[in-house]
Amino acid sequence: MTTPAAELVGVSQRFGGFTAVDAIDLQIPRGRLTTLLGPSGCGKTTTLRLLAGYSAPTSGRILIDGDDATRTPPEKRNLGMVFQSYALFPHLTVADNVAYGPKMRGVPAAERRRRADEALDLVGLAHLGDRKPKQLSGGQQQRVALARAIAIRPRLLLLDEPLSNLDARLRVQMRAEIRRIQSETGLTVVLVTHDQDEALELSDEMVLMRAGKIVQSGAPRDVFPAPADRFVAEFLGYENFLTLADGRQAAVRPEHLRIVSADAPAGEAVAFDAVVRDVAYRGVDLLVTLEATDPGGHAVRLLADHRADTATGPTPSAGDRVRLLAPEARLALLEPDPTPTEGIS
Repeated sequence: MTTPAAELVGVSQRFGGFTAVDAIDLQIPRGRLTTLLGPSGCGKTTTLRLLAGYSAPTSGRILIDGDDATRTPPEKRNLGMVFQSYALFPHLTVADNVAYGPKMRGVPAAERRRRADEALDLVGLAHLGDRKPKQLSGGQQQRVALARAIAIRPRLLLLDEPLSNLDARLRVQMRAEIRRIQSETGLTVVLVTHDQDEALELSDEMVLMRAGKIVQSGAPRDVFPAPADRFVAEFLGYENFLTLADGRQAAVRPEHLRIVSADAPAGEAVAFDAVVRDVAYRGVDLLVTLEATDPGGHAVRLLADHRADTATGPTPSAGDRVRLLAPEARLALLEPDPTPTEGIS
């Protein structure tokens, strides 16, 4: 069995009477991209800082390549770190910024220049090595920060909300760049984010956290269709929640909720009547807001994506009485939600 690139064993971090990370066990698979995902205050950044060595755990052990690194200082862990702010040296050229890490590690001049050129070429900035950071765009500065972290040949590359300062278009571009760089280099990457789309797009493994605990982890294709509880479902973008006739809680996404005529057969679906309250045109479909009583007898407000070219029955209008069908195969059954208190991220 392959040794994980890093492992946290029963790790906790407490600040006075507050527990930021609560006895978590986490394995970081080698050569994969793992995201730590969750809202502000869930403990994901604290976990990354513990892994980087910027903070020592109150209890538990941190292993890197199978070796106990719990008390090893950051500079001796050989981990690359990219922060939200990029932290580039403004007085150095791009190439010198990238070569700085190898220089501090005693790498000879010719070799560190080769590493800098190689890293800048990897991020598509080989032609900008002589410029200063202030002459670059935000996206280019982010790439320089990635190149600088890669140039030290890290055992792990740690990324703390690396795209949060970029606009929406650049974020999408940089996601593709990070994925490409990880794939080409085979680096083990741990990325902290609060953006579920970013995590779903980038991750080989995603780890969802809440109030210092890991609430669910796995490959995106496994986690997304089967959220563990309502917190996970809401965080991953589920918007419709139902109580079924047997009392179980379930979630269903708007694109899986079908609007049909009031007398349409249910087939293999959970069916219940609803009233259309609003219809919003979105070009490719309609976003329909409905009010209904779910199978468990609870009043609910639901959203459904309706495509007139594929749906059964007429295009809905406000005030219409319709039937909603939630295919059983599309229902995500949820565990009870403990609703813990959030804290430090």
